[in-house]
Amino acid sequence: MLFRSLKVLQQEAGSCHLTLRDSLKRLLDKRKADIKREAMAEIVKIIDLVEQVDNTEKGIRLIKLIKMKDGKKIIFANYIKTQDYISSILNHQGIPFTLFNGSMTNSEKVKSINRFREDVDILLSTESGGEGQNIQFCNTMINYDLPWNPMRIEQRIGRIHRIGQTRDVFIFNLAMKNSVEDYILKILDSKINMFELVIGEIDSILGNFDSESDFSDIVMGIWARSDGLSELDKEFDILGEKMIDAKKEYIETCKLDQALFSEDYEV
Repeated sequence: MLFRSLKVLQQEAGSCHLTLRDSLKRLLDKRKADIKREAMAEIVKIIDLVEQVDNTEKGIRLIKLIKMKDGKKIIFANYIKTQDYISSILNHQGIPFTLFNGSMTNSEKVKSINRFREDVDILLSTESGGEGQNIQFCNTMINYDLPWNPMRIEQRIGRIHRIGQTRDVFIFNLAMKNSVEDYILKILDSKINMFELVIGEIDSILGNFDSESDFSDIVMGIWARSDGLSELDKEFDILGEKMIDAKKEYIETCKLDQALFSEDYEV
């Protein structure tokens, strides 16, 4: 239970400071009797620090990226509070956008997609928001936060990189340096070139990964038990090598399948 709670808080910290703040406040309200005095003091300190934050580097980089890249862009965020924060900085910059999330009615979703198609260049969507939507008219994706499950990242990409897409797809990932998300990106991009894979291949690669644990639990376990950046680097390098081996096994399986089934046989 503690491991899961810590993982959620770490994921929220990688998403948005306000998302983390609200969860910590709820934790204090609901579990106050179970929290030791020293831990409570640390939680209050974190909340106070968050309250002092005006702008974040991720928010600044997001605005620069939006202004630099022409055309329609879909911005993904894991949490509603993160979506609220991005909305606030877009409004502050006078940048038009439309919202999309799982809490909207079907009618509201249709209106939002139509507005994205016809009137504005930015769709700000949560994870569940873009499911089943036809948005191939957009070819740029910005992951404001990064899911710890590679298949969920692939599912995001699949919203715009699908049948009907006629242009190159551009994917931008925002992550804080030396964060869990930063290490995940290094493995997925530098080690196995995930963003060059065909949609569906990451599932097959993970199927060859020698572990019964969820990928997000693996990376959280490394983060929790490592003492310092040097140990983190070492542990994530080991994980990266295992991912490379899993990809090699997948490639060998594909070669074997091609050799066996490349010809059509008549019965």
